[in-house]
Amino acid sequence: MGVSVSRGLDRERLVDFGKSVYSLVIVLVLWELVAQLGLIHYYFLPPLSDVLGTFVELTLSGRMLNAAWLTLQRAFVGLFVACALGVVVGVLSARNRLVSWFFDPIITIGYPVPVISLIPVFMLWFGIGDVSKMVLVAVGCFWPIAINARNATRGVDENLVWSARMMGTSDRRLLWKVILPAAAPGILTGIQIAMPISLIITFVFEMVAGGGGLGALEIQGVRSFESPQVYAAIFAIMLVGYALDRGLRSIRDRLLEWT
Repeated sequence: MGVSVSRGLDRERLVDFGKSVYSLVIVLVLWELVAQLGLIHYYFLPPLSDVLGTFVELTLSGRMLNAAWLTLQRAFVGLFVACALGVVVGVLSARNRLVSWFFDPIITIGYPVPVISLIPVFMLWFGIGDVSKMVLVAVGCFWPIAINARNATRGVDENLVWSARMMGTSDRRLLWKVILPAAAPGILTGIQIAMPISLIITFVFEMVAGGGGLGALEIQGVRSFESPQVYAAIFAIMLVGYALDRGLRSIRDRLLEWT
């Protein structure tokens, strides 16, 4: 009985997985057919099989892994700094009038600014090394994290706060035991939004300034007319982004099991 139930669940999972990827499979098959038939010039769209072969070759040689590691390092450091600053500023903006008076206009004006447009400025200030990329990632990821943290904190049910105060809870314990747990879903949503932004900023900055990474690997393919390398680098950043998104979703589900 247990074996049949297990097989039934496995079959359902397989069907669900098939339903979720069928459109992607169709697109990839059409890609291979169109490229093999020569309907699009090889330079613009090489066959998927060539792209996958190049991907495997770059991975086995270590170039792809080294590039991915550089991109992840830059993205993660910037994202970590943005999380630390964004959560603090967002929570304080919601709970302190002076902080709100100072930061709310900055957040309102700064959030709509396309961060990519600041790449030349950061190249002037910090050069083209790792520091400029990490700082720009931190700036770009700060806004969604701070805004979501502020809005989530402001949205905490005041009945919870009043109840805690009536029980004699100190301001510090109120923050850690009531406000932050209640605002946690919104804060994690901001981090989840910022994570792909960190990869996008890093990837584009690497394309512009070089210095290694997946973005630099892609632009090297363009300059050397190796179009399979261009698509292989795009595949790599897509896989990295997907893996990180699934990992963050899993962490979020575990942290918020109580909600």
